[in-house]
Amino acid sequence: MSVVNTNISGLIGLNNLRLTNLGLQTSLERLSSGLRINHASDDPSGLAIAKGMEAQIGGIRTAVQNAEDGINLIRTADGSLSETHDILLRMRDLAVRAANEATLTSADLNRLHNEFTSLIAEIDRKSDAVTFNTKVLFDGTYSGGQVLQIGPDNGATFQLTVQINELDSLGLGINGTSLSQVANAQNAIDLVNSAINQISDVRANLGIQERRLGHIIDDLKAADINISAAKSRIYDADMAVEISEFTRLQILQQSGTAILAQANAQPQSVLQLLK
Repeated sequence: MSVVNTNISGLIGLNNLRLTNLGLQTSLERLSSGLRINHASDDPSGLAIAKGMEAQIGGIRTAVQNAEDGINLIRTADGSLSETHDILLRMRDLAVRAANEATLTSADLNRLHNEFTSLIAEIDRKSDAVTFNTKVLFDGTYSGGQVLQIGPDNGATFQLTVQINELDSLGLGINGTSLSQVANAQNAIDLVNSAINQISDVRANLGIQERRLGHIIDDLKAADINISAAKSRIYDADMAVEISEFTRLQILQQSGTAILAQANAQPQSVLQLLK
């Protein structure tokens, strides 16, 4: 049909060129951002899934930090208790020495007693002085157990309790112990032995918890990698695919522009009828 006012071919060409330009705009946005989803309209369900995964990933990474802080707390406590072990071993040596009635004078016992009581005082001082992030470790603050959040969600399976008993001379059962007399020294041997065993138990439990935290961190790191990979497949742009699409759309834009020019010139054929 030979008409002038309505150029159907031109309208078709213009609409196709508009769609091509929209595709180029989307492709350029993806190439510049590196994301397949830049707006909710790009993939509504994909966006919801990816954001849910992003929240999970953030929780996992924060849980890793919590677990690492827990390991640092445990190592702080263990380092201090290692020194407490050394103090108690020295106290045991002093008690064994003071129990040797046959060769010691009262002056010797007094010297041994003075060192022994000074070591008890040091244990009491440590119980109030050893801290992690200003929280005192051995004064009973942790005796009821304090929670480490070692997972991205709420629930007992994502929590671990750190427990450290009160470890002053009273908690260890050596307060008031004396070497001023041989009988006291003999009793002190048993009491210090019990305190050594108590510290050994605490350090062993802390070591168990540190190992658990190491395994938990490994699990969380693996989950982080896998969930991040799943999110990336949904959310991130495949650059090779996008470059190929961008090139295709560029060619279509150039050919569409040329065809539109031909379509706009098509009504000029009507001039032939006027000759």
